[in-house]
Amino acid sequence: MPHGETSSPSVLAVDGQPLLHESRRMLEYLHDRARTLTTGEILGRIRTAALELESVVATVDEQDVRRRPFPGRWHIADVVDHISQTQIRSAEEMRHLFAGRRPPGPPVYEALKSGASEWAPWPTLVQGLKDANREMLSVIEEGGWQRTVERAADEAAGPMVFTVVVANCKLPDERIVPQIFYAELDWRQYALLQRLHLLDHRTQIRRLLKGLEVGS
Repeated sequence: MPHGETSSPSVLAVDGQPLLHESRRMLEYLHDRARTLTTGEILGRIRTAALELESVVATVDEQDVRRRPFPGRWHIADVVDHISQTQIRSAEEMRHLFAGRRPPGPPVYEALKSGASEWAPWPTLVQGLKDANREMLSVIEEGGWQRTVERAADEAAGPMVFTVVVANCKLPDERIVPQIFYAELDWRQYALLQRLHLLDHRTQIRRLLKGLEVGS
């Protein structure tokens, strides 16, 4: 498989089913945009997504962070803790990629979070989110520019990261369900995946806030 070619029809979801339209589109986006965007453009898009998410989090009333508008689903503190935990792990994987190494397993799983979402003070969780976002941006800024300088012909031989991808897909009955699958991504594709992750959870928190308003 050529380097960066992640949209192979052989890719299946973890349940063995073929990838749905939204999953295929996500892989195509990662592959195509990674080839056309500069390091600075990738960094700018991630920074914008991080700031958008942090702006939404800043509107949350501390009294609401552990209320569940949708029974059995995550509350806002869960989401914020999840992003912090995954961003730190993903930043470490980016360091391995920039150092020319394949990151060791296990991959960053889709539901990763800590017990702190149930007890840590809200300001602590918010600061953890900001710190994790800054760490990711710092790693990409330093390592990405270095890789750009070294790029040329040998970038095609760069290491890949084995990661878990989640795409929200619409079924024929209009239900939205997550489809989970594995992918092998280079550092540019992996960085762009972090942008999508931030935007997805920005939307999730907005949805939770709306649910809290309806239920109040």
